[in-house]
Amino acid sequence: MPYTPRHKTDRPSVAGRRAMGAVMASATTVGAGLAAAAHAKADTPWNVWDRVATCESGNNWSIDTGNSFYGGLQFTTSTWQAFGGTKFASSAQYATRDQQIYVAQATLRVQGPGAWPVCSKKGGLTRANGLAVRVDVGGSTPAPKPTPQPTPPSRGNHRALVLDGIVGPLTTASTQHWLGIRQDGADHFTRSTVIALQARLGVYRDGVIGPITTRALQRYVGATQDGAANLNGRTVVALQSYLNSKGM
Repeated sequence: MPYTPRHKTDRPSVAGRRAMGAVMASATTVGAGLAAAAHAKADTPWNVWDRVATCESGNNWSIDTGNSFYGGLQFTTSTWQAFGGTKFASSAQYATRDQQIYVAQATLRVQGPGAWPVCSKKGGLTRANGLAVRVDVGGSTPAPKPTPQPTPPSRGNHRALVLDGIVGPLTTASTQHWLGIRQDGADHFTRSTVIALQARLGVYRDGVIGPITTRALQRYVGATQDGAANLNGRTVVALQSYLNSKGM
């Protein structure tokens, strides 16, 4: 029986080697092209924000679940206000997708991707790709509208507040009436209103609604004390309900 050494393989012909090399080169080129295309798609800035929004909210840019986080990128009220969101809408879920990303970019410049500690990692968000998006804050996407509310019942000269969780001119005026101070026509709680509210609640009067004032207000109007750091929508709804019960 002829002896065959271990690991011995038949050597392909020159033509065979060339054909095999061509096939391998072609496969490598195609694979590299697909990988590059996938990478390019993954690094598209719009896709970056969409991935973060998918992680944060299921990519629902008008979401409000009552958890004190709003819109596609789940802004808190304080962050939305601090980075200029109120020039677009009172709360993030009422702003367009472009407007929310614009405010997110302002947040990203200051706080970095850590503003979304979990979803920035899952979505691959960086300062570079997040700030590369050009947005049309004039409203390229129609602004989502809040759920229509029925016309509130009239009580003589007083009209009951809609329980929408938003501090607007009517809620502000009713609160000022309740506190016994001048109704100044403001569409939000001014410092003087907050000080009067803090006096009613028996907390330190610094004119800022922080966690202590929020907790005291929640206790006063019978809302759940949820540890919120500011006046969240759930607390405002409880305040509006309380004011309605007092006929304010």
